[in-house]
Amino acid sequence: MSAMPPHVLVVGGTGILAPAVETLAARGALVSVVSRSSGRAARLAGTAHPVVADVTDAAAFARALDRAVEERGPISLALAYQPFAPDEAWHVLAARVEGLLVALLVSAYAAKDAPAPPLAEGRHGRADVRHLLLGWHRDAGGVRWHTPREVSAAAVGVADRGESAVLGVIRPWSERPGS
Repeated sequence: MSAMPPHVLVVGGTGILAPAVETLAARGALVSVVSRSSGRAARLAGTAHPVVADVTDAAAFARALDRAVEERGPISLALAYQPFAPDEAWHVLAARVEGLLVALLVSAYAAKDAPAPPLAEGRHGRADVRHLLLGWHRDAGGVRWHTPREVSAAAVGVADRGESAVLGVIRPWSERPGS
């Protein structure tokens, strides 16, 4: 009897983390992707299982995650980009992960007067939280935000190493794209 592939949950997998979904599925993971829209989730057929839920509704998010766990087993890894989710949704997610949870944090968490991240690094029940702080790319051509492929590669890298990281640069703050 072969072992069941690990169940990986990706929040942001129909957008910025879509390349990560492809990478994880190619590695043999059983991937579930949270999407607010059943239409966007339908595009995942063959690559991932849709979990239709709006992370801004923590109770509905919890029910959807519970169904995903019931259908596909424990979540051994989660990659989560949910910048508009209330703190409660982050805690709902952490309570359902039995392994590494990579929380992607927008650059605002690097600001001088930044709030604390919704989940601190470290243990939250059975979840082990690591951060990927999303900075920006700077080169001779100027500054820009990172592409979905770059963000996805960095998120998978954090998952592979189990260590938090910063993608790009976060200083000087005045150089942020759009500043």
